[in-house]
Amino acid sequence: MDNKTLQTTAGDAAVPDGETRTVTSAPNFLPEVRLVMLGWRWPGKSLTGNTIIGREEFRLERAAEFCVTRQSEVQGRQVTVVDTPGWFSVQDTPLEYKQELVRGASLCPPGPHAFLLVVPVGMFTDVDRARIEEHVSLFGERVWKHTIVVFNWADVLAKISIERYIRREGKELQWVLEKCQRRYFVINNCIFGENPQVEHLLERVEKMVAEEGGYYIPEVEGEKKPLDENQNPARDVRELGARPKQNSRPGLTQAMEVETLPTQ
Repeated sequence: MDNKTLQTTAGDAAVPDGETRTVTSAPNFLPEVRLVMLGWRWPGKSLTGNTIIGREEFRLERAAEFCVTRQSEVQGRQVTVVDTPGWFSVQDTPLEYKQELVRGASLCPPGPHAFLLVVPVGMFTDVDRARIEEHVSLFGERVWKHTIVVFNWADVLAKISIERYIRREGKELQWVLEKCQRRYFVINNCIFGENPQVEHLLERVEKMVAEEGGYYIPEVEGEKKPLDENQNPARDVRELGARPKQNSRPGLTQAMEVETLPTQ
């Protein structure tokens, strides 16, 4: 039986014994959801992708230098998740990493429904804000209205609410949230498999798409072929910490021109 969402009414025919019907009351339900993960190296970005997919698809033991795409059926939807190279914390991110980061949006044609910006809960500094602005803006100014901040490691807050944490961290974190029109979500990566939190996140994405449409990025000639496995060419890569600890200035980059994709 397929997974098409059916609207039921009092006049619908009864479901035969032994069969089930997938029903959703959500008015913004999308049968296909395309997501691009963004964030630092090592803050739990790939782990969050695994939580959404519902199994370990993105390997965590190495820093990805290339985009990796995985698909799975999640809560009655065909979900595509693109894990992108994480940006560096202390030193400037190499140009080839930035180019690969931008390429991630083209790996789920005709374009992602949402960018999920993974931010680990903790001290948020002006350098954190600058790193986010530098790398998210590579996709163009319009990307912000298609971005949801996903907080992870929220268990460190103990009894503090996420709202209180946001207020406590001050203007730098507030700036990021305002750019994303205050769209944020808290995820617990310790809960694996089917869980209501993933359903709620997908509903948040669907609501944003209903308000903003999707994100479209033109085809780029000569783009690299995505990897089927999380395998990176052997090269000397310095493992850097998950969070920025030194000041740095965003590099000047040329934003890509994008168009808004109608809801689909």
